[in-house]
Amino acid sequence: MKKKAKAARPNLPTSEQLFARLRGRTKANADSLDRDIENQCVLDATVMMCDSSGFTRRTREYGILHFLAVMTRVYDLAEPIIARHRGTVISRGADNLLAVFETPVAGVDAAIAIQRLLAKFNAGKTDRDQFQLCMGFHHGKLLRLKDGVYGDKVNVASKIGEDLASAEEILVTGEVAKRLPPRVKRKYARSAELGGKTFELHTVNY
Repeated sequence: MKKKAKAARPNLPTSEQLFARLRGRTKANADSLDRDIENQCVLDATVMMCDSSGFTRRTREYGILHFLAVMTRVYDLAEPIIARHRGTVISRGADNLLAVFETPVAGVDAAIAIQRLLAKFNAGKTDRDQFQLCMGFHHGKLLRLKDGVYGDKVNVASKIGEDLASAEEILVTGEVAKRLPPRVKRKYARSAELGGKTFELHTVNY
């Protein structure tokens, strides 16, 4: 599966470089090494997880290769939208797309544009050739690399996009919702416990 990544900071290490440094982490140098890595790689970012809707049914009815062909066309259309909103696609794996943005509004604006594009993409097509996305968002400090992203913020966004959001839904945490301008319409949907913490979840209207 195709993967793309570009640096949000010019000096961000790759995953390979980070893990090479961590292999040399000892009790004696742990504090200084961790501090160096955190100063270089920990930053505030907004995480978007896109997950396809109806994967099991569609692959059973129409075949995995047809599903993947439709998915590839959709994600190829979505990536330029993400780039225009200064987002970075971290990975395309299985039927997911993971991206990060500098701000919540940039990420949500990109999500709205993608969902609107999908509405046009699906218009007039049979179920076989349609594609719907579930989208989850969270915001906060995370470990950012040139080709990867790590931290609980990523896990929360992934859980929301993969398990909680419905087809065509943009579902964001309260941390994202409170940072959106008034022009972005959203409403409280429900609360959910993720990793032992309760999160308010809001649906973005588009």
